[in-house]
Amino acid sequence: MSLSEDIHTFIAADTRDDARFDSLARGLFEHQCASIPLVKALAMRAGVTPSAVRHWRDIPAVPSAAFKASTLFGGEASTRTFTSSGTSGASKSQSVFSEAGLELMGLAVRVNASRWLFPDGRATRILVLAPSPRMAPHMIMAWGMAELIGEFGLEGSRFLIGPEGMDAKAVVTELMGAAQDGVPITLIGASFGFVHLLDGLAEAGIQIDSAKGSRTMDAGGYKGRSRELTRAELDNAITTHLGVPRERAVNLLGMTELASQFYDGVLVQGVHTPRRKQNPPWTRTIAVAPDTLAPVAPGERGLLVHVDLANIERPAFVRTDDVGFVDGDGFHVLGRASGADSRGCSLSVEELV
Repeated sequence: MSLSEDIHTFIAADTRDDARFDSLARGLFEHQCASIPLVKALAMRAGVTPSAVRHWRDIPAVPSAAFKASTLFGGEASTRTFTSSGTSGASKSQSVFSEAGLELMGLAVRVNASRWLFPDGRATRILVLAPSPRMAPHMIMAWGMAELIGEFGLEGSRFLIGPEGMDAKAVVTELMGAAQDGVPITLIGASFGFVHLLDGLAEAGIQIDSAKGSRTMDAGGYKGRSRELTRAELDNAITTHLGVPRERAVNLLGMTELASQFYDGVLVQGVHTPRRKQNPPWTRTIAVAPDTLAPVAPGERGLLVHVDLANIERPAFVRTDDVGFVDGDGFHVLGRASGADSRGCSLSVEELV
């Protein structure tokens, strides 16, 4: 089989296999050295060749900032380009996909959600506090949520952000209607969108008793678009105003630069304090020292590096500016690195591009 077929089979199996992951990761590094010039340039500057790599941890990671400075695409004909939300006037990360790349990402989205968002196998009405892919074709979250609706959504599942923004009355009508009909819902949206909705419900004195089996999934943080809440505050507000217990309020970490996402394990493992993000079997996360970029021990904080085999057409080894630490088969995010912390001895993006 081809490397793409091997990775497809590995993701579909959804089984952790360290030896198989290592083999596929090293094969993917060799493939990307040949197909993505920046990956090859980074490897040459680091003195690492595919033939010399003995373990995936030895492979140099591309800094996430490189996705803002260059089009990093090693596939065939490009079909879709997603961009990060960014801030006004700021450069945005971009990820380019072919049809085959979209198919592989769709598989990763569905398999991952089946384990961490719908482990009970329950179909729900999925309501998304975001614009549809048709309205926002460059939003990778919207594309992924459409995949969830197609795979897990009951009739009536839909996106709730229209051309004029969020119609709060329509959202409340949808939520109350589902509760009255006894239909479990999965309410999905950016964390700041939840804050706006929950604040509105609180102001109106509305408390919805969502049907048994309902759940929420928030992602993306606050980005200065709402007041910030701690995890406990958000969980309490979701329980109070939506009737969803905190052990069914899931948080997701996604990146435009990656094809896979990282759920916390709350629906499967119960509530952790703080919650740990889970690595699906086709991903790995390590923390590296900001000054040397050498891996640090589990539990020790550093810059997080994610390896995503579903990122076959874009750099699969990505070093972020997130500070965190590894915990078993998952990790914790503590915050963002300062400019000085993330600079270290790494090559500048300008040198690489």
